[in-house]
Amino acid sequence: MPSYMLMQIPVVKRVVITAIMLETLIFAPRAHAISILSGPDFTPATNAPLAGALQVTTDVNSRISILISDGTDIWEQNFYDYSTTHSVPLLGFKPDQTNEILVTVYDAERNVCVAAKVLTFVTAPLPASFPNSVVLKSEPSQMEPGYTLSIIQNRSYSASYAIIMDNSGEVVWYCKNPEYGALDVRQLANGNLFFVEPLPANDFLEMNMLGQTVNTLSPPRAYPVNVHEGYVTDHGTILYLSDVRTTVSNFPSIFPRNMINTNISPSLVTTQIDDNPVVEISITNGALLNVWDPLKMLDPTRVTWVSGDILPNSYGWDNVHANAIIEDTHDDSLIVSLRDQNAVYKFSRATGQLKWILSPPQGWGANWQPYLLTPVGTPFDWNWAQHAPMLTTEGTLILYNDGNYRAMPWDPELPDQDNYSSAEEFAINETNMTVSDVWNSAWQTNQDRLYTSVVGKAQWLPQTRDVLVTYGYILYVNGVHPSVSAPNAQMVRIEEYTHDPVPQVVFDISFWDYGNGSSTYSGYSSYRSTRIPDLYPHPAEPVTDLAITVQNLNTKPQIGGSYQTTVLEFSADPANNYLIQASSDLKNWTTIGTPVQAGGIGDYYFDDLKANQFTTRFYRVVTQ
Repeated sequence: MPSYMLMQIPVVKRVVITAIMLETLIFAPRAHAISILSGPDFTPATNAPLAGALQVTTDVNSRISILISDGTDIWEQNFYDYSTTHSVPLLGFKPDQTNEILVTVYDAERNVCVAAKVLTFVTAPLPASFPNSVVLKSEPSQMEPGYTLSIIQNRSYSASYAIIMDNSGEVVWYCKNPEYGALDVRQLANGNLFFVEPLPANDFLEMNMLGQTVNTLSPPRAYPVNVHEGYVTDHGTILYLSDVRTTVSNFPSIFPRNMINTNISPSLVTTQIDDNPVVEISITNGALLNVWDPLKMLDPTRVTWVSGDILPNSYGWDNVHANAIIEDTHDDSLIVSLRDQNAVYKFSRATGQLKWILSPPQGWGANWQPYLLTPVGTPFDWNWAQHAPMLTTEGTLILYNDGNYRAMPWDPELPDQDNYSSAEEFAINETNMTVSDVWNSAWQTNQDRLYTSVVGKAQWLPQTRDVLVTYGYILYVNGVHPSVSAPNAQMVRIEEYTHDPVPQVVFDISFWDYGNGSSTYSGYSSYRSTRIPDLYPHPAEPVTDLAITVQNLNTKPQIGGSYQTTVLEFSADPANNYLIQASSDLKNWTTIGTPVQAGGIGDYYFDDLKANQFTTRFYRVVTQ
């Protein structure tokens, strides 16, 4: 968890063990019963049709609990901030349902008031242009808990939606994409969504779960946004990719590649290349902090079959095509994926010094030989036109291997209908400069062989060690195009694999219209999908309702055997962990245990059986 999430303003209560204080603690009457002054009211969100805002006010500081029923499912949502005025988002509704909402409020002394009226929220059906999905397999008990967030483009309607699905594949949140060409969406630590917008906006957009834009940030003029990556760090910055025109000499003329005679060496020319520098800016004001140029670290004249596929854009030939950035916080380094180079490389943030290159070895000159990772062990698959590298909690590197051609110039390439894409996991030994295959979703049996020529993502899931894989632009399923009548249509499949030696699929959802036989049908595409833990954020908030009582426990009444215990009670978000600490001087604190839940969700208590050993005792709750 980021360090700033751990910041905790301690809540301290002082207990002085005297007769007068004991009387106060044990016999003090509770405050008057809590009352609702206005509301509850519910306002549906305009731009997020399956969400809305609930408002309620109370006469004293309170927290609220929501119980929702859609006629089939019942779920509860608790909010743990204390205030007299509440306006909170309600999320998780499904389309075309009548939902009843019951509101309960609690004060700090756990007095309860249930709202007299039950609210009703009727959700509309999904719009006509909404992507059609079919759940092919779903085993929620074996899946990583949470929800799947993705942008799905309906290419037949030129409509794009940010979508959140539960582990049964049902839509529980969506909004129309801010810009059709936006590829990726991520959940921020505060629960909001982060988009990288293409032209004409060409900026970074933060949206809350009510579909409201809360912040936009424009990049420096010299470094426009390339929509393939926008990465929010935990130290107040954004890492993103840009486009810069660069002149390169002695460049092999292989464009367009379908005109190349592989028996003839290409001519060398001076040409313009679309370079993709890694740029870092302040998330506060957009100030430029760092720029790292891949063509200053790597060979600008190396070409691949993938780089010869695409015609030049306004910046030049697309020979780099960077598509991902991640941080390695263990040694303050960055890892970048270059699709058109079949390469992932790592370099030092501070010095820009290259550390290693994960890539097929063909075409790299003498200057780069010391940085190439050497494969060890079998089986081993190189990365071809890869996407979305990610460091796992076990120190390995996982990525989506598109698999384009599975060959370098001038070797013959593998035909698309015989090819496959997969999630692949590598173990990299930086001391020995070696790399080995740890796991590959292609090691499965009795599953569909899927091939995408572009896009895709593999996400390591920490609780189950499963891997979520986005096949975002499927050209072939088991060597056959998805549509016999529409050869330009593409399918999306999102699958979750177990991390077993022979991977098993526990979730498989297809975005496809299986009954559409039109020759103009275009299908769907998706750049990435991500499993998120919850629809709501769970920040480490200060505990504000810590209550302390002293109780006399009569263990052997017949002989007067008794002792005192101090009981701490508070309410807090059960998604976080809590420690109870005690002190005699407010300077030196000792962890004395962890609280347990009792009663309602998020209601905690702790017995300090040693409190009577101290003349003065202070307490605080530390949120982790």
